[in-house]
Amino acid sequence: MLERAADGIDSDRARCENPLMSYAIVRAEIERFLRSPSPEVLCISGRWGVGKTYSWQTFLREEETAGRLGVDRHAYVSLFGLNSLGELRSAIVENTVVAGRSSLPDASSLHGMLREGERFARRSRPALEVAAGFFRMKDAGDALYRAAFLTVRGQLVCFDDLERAGKSLEMRDVLGLASLLREQRGCKVVLLLNKEQAEATQADELDRQLEKVVDTFLIFEPTSAEATAIAIGGDDPVAVALRDCLAALNVTNMRVMKKVERWARLVETELRGFDAATLAQATATVVLGGWCFLQRDLAPSLDFVRRFNPMSGLFGRKEERADEKGWRELLGRYGYGSTDELDEPILDGVALGYFRGDVLREAARSVEERRRREGRDDSFSRAWRLYHDSLTTDDDVILDAMQAGALENLAEITPINMNGTLSFLRRYGRDAQASDILARWIEANRGKEGFFYRWNRFFANDPVDAELLAAMEAGRAEIVDARDPADMLKQMAKSGGYNPAEDAARLSRLSADEIVRLFDDHAADDVKGMMEWADRLAAQPGAENLRASLGEALGRIASRSRMREDKLRGWGVIPEFPEDGQAQPPEGVETHNPASAGADDAAAGSAGATGYEHGGSG
Repeated sequence: MLERAADGIDSDRARCENPLMSYAIVRAEIERFLRSPSPEVLCISGRWGVGKTYSWQTFLREEETAGRLGVDRHAYVSLFGLNSLGELRSAIVENTVVAGRSSLPDASSLHGMLREGERFARRSRPALEVAAGFFRMKDAGDALYRAAFLTVRGQLVCFDDLERAGKSLEMRDVLGLASLLREQRGCKVVLLLNKEQAEATQADELDRQLEKVVDTFLIFEPTSAEATAIAIGGDDPVAVALRDCLAALNVTNMRVMKKVERWARLVETELRGFDAATLAQATATVVLGGWCFLQRDLAPSLDFVRRFNPMSGLFGRKEERADEKGWRELLGRYGYGSTDELDEPILDGVALGYFRGDVLREAARSVEERRRREGRDDSFSRAWRLYHDSLTTDDDVILDAMQAGALENLAEITPINMNGTLSFLRRYGRDAQASDILARWIEANRGKEGFFYRWNRFFANDPVDAELLAAMEAGRAEIVDARDPADMLKQMAKSGGYNPAEDAARLSRLSADEIVRLFDDHAADDVKGMMEWADRLAAQPGAENLRASLGEALGRIASRSRMREDKLRGWGVIPEFPEDGQAQPPEGVETHNPASAGADDAAAGSAGATGYEHGGSG
């Protein structure tokens, strides 16, 4: 609450120190400050990222546009990196703009300030005799700035990032300047700071000096809903979804909000023309992924989100940490089901910093097709609803309905739902029926592209039915992947797209000799990119054979010459060794011997040099 006319402080120097003050009070006080021409100092304190700067500039722009600003000029100055009062005074001159013309300083606004300073200096010549020669001296620029600063009167000045000022710029000097601007220049001054980030000595100085200088002190801590209303404008579906999703996750950091908004708009552009439900799902996933990526100390990891499945461990979840239980409950309240083919590239894009439009659109088409299929009130869905919603239905009735529903919808059931169905039936004594359903399901879906490769990518840590696992592994073993490994790697290096399990399985069939020949035969191509992608695939789970073969192959190539060895290290595909003259490579690794420099490369490549142990750098 605002405490006006208290403890000897007059009504123009009210202080507001209640940390629980409402956002409405804070905004009303800022609006009062902006509309009043009276000289005063306002301090707005808040945690990093809550939007002090963004909100201040938004409120200032609104009042300026409406013609309600109480002054004719204003300046915004960040103290970050400033090391002297001289630099600070110059920054005020450089950043002063005339209200209503432009909210951003430019060459024109600076020129106007300097011309005004020059005129002021010439008018004051009798009192400032030393100024007579200023404009003919080598420091004429400094003289102009000093003169221009003398014209800073009756305007608004905002000092931001007080706690991040250079070490040579004392806090008491900054606050002293603020006091001077108010008392002697008739200015309105606003201070934006994060007291929590100030060093201990700075914090003590702040507490002492703020008491002397500041007229009104505000704690800026908007709720998530209030912050989103400031940060996310518009009434289009994406803007509305952004505000709802950010508030659902209790995000208050406006920097995070603006970054997430940018990502959501990029995804919106790529998914133009798809259903509203698809865009809503994509937006919700962008918000969730962005929060997890940008606020890792407050959110679950992206990997946890990828693995999340509300049905995980339905019949006896393994013991989990308290924080994981909390994240699971939060994702459930958020409405996140499990990661599907649209969520996956969005989460990847958040981590990588870019989104692949072709992958997003292909995934969106797949999701919409599945949604159309699942939109039917089919017998399989009804069986699961019967289980979840009824306590009066006999067990056998539910089990019979589950069996019949599964058999009637074999082509529509996803692997993760099949796994849950098999576990359900086996738990209640229907092993034979479960095995029969599995066999029929395999046959019904065998011809689907990638069916045996990418079936378990959303399983998280859920236990997999033993027969399901065996059947899928057997199906994958029967597939003969005839793709050319070199073409695969070149395409990956060009487009950045790949299927981890499927591609790693194909390369795992290559021996070390074949990998050496592959890189030698394509030396004129992007061999660096090919090696990097092979390295990434070798890091995939289950790619132990590829790791061993690739490590041996790269070791052979590196052993051909010191230059090749250094080049491969520079590419990051073999381990780095300290260059201290004493370090030795890992045991079993043969490094280049200068005595063999004249040996034929091909002979060196097949001379039995052991490879580098490969752990994958991707």
